Amino acid sequence: MNGYNKTGTSTGSLPTFAEMRDHLGDARQNILTVLHATDTSGVNTSDLREQAGIPSDSMSHHMRKLQRWKLVEEIDREYAGRGSRAFVWSLTARGREFCDDGLELPDDLFGEPEDFEALRTEVSELRNDVEAMKKAMVQIAVKAGGVKQETAQEWLSD
Repeated sequence: MNGYNKTGTSTGSLPTFAEMRDHLGDARQNILTVLHATDTSGVNTSDLREQAGIPSDSMSHHMRKLQRWKLVEEIDREYAGRGSRAFVWSLTARGREFCDDGLELPDDLFGEPEDFEALRTEVSELRNDVEAMKKAMVQIAVKAGGVKQETAQEWLSD
C-alpha cells in the first residue's frame, strides 16, 4: 500500500482513495458516514461513537487512523454529559472528497443536516434536563432527611 508498510504504519505519503477503501472496514466507514451526514458542523466523540456503533475501547484507534489518512480533524472540544471535554470531529476537505468519491453513501441516509442538528440540540437539552432533575431529586431527599449530605454529593458526582 502506497505510504504504508505491512502493518499499516505510515511511511511518509498518504494512501490513495482505493488503498483506503481496501483498508477502511465497517467501523471507520460508519464513522465517516456519520461525519459526512453532519455536513461541516462536527460531532463530539461520544455522539460519534454512539451513532456509528463503535465500542468505546476502539474509538481512539479508528480516529487516529482516519487522522493519519487526513480524512478527519479535531475542530473543537465540548462537554459531553458529565464527563470531561470531548473532541469534536469533522471531515477534512480530503475526507469530504473521499466520502463523495470513495464511499457508496445513500443520498438520504440521515435526512437533511438541519434535521440532524435539531436532534443533536434536543439530545443536549434532554441531557441537561436529566441532570437538573437529578439535582432536584437529591435536594428533596436531603431536605426530607432520608439522605445524608455526603451521600447526596456522591450521587451527584457519579
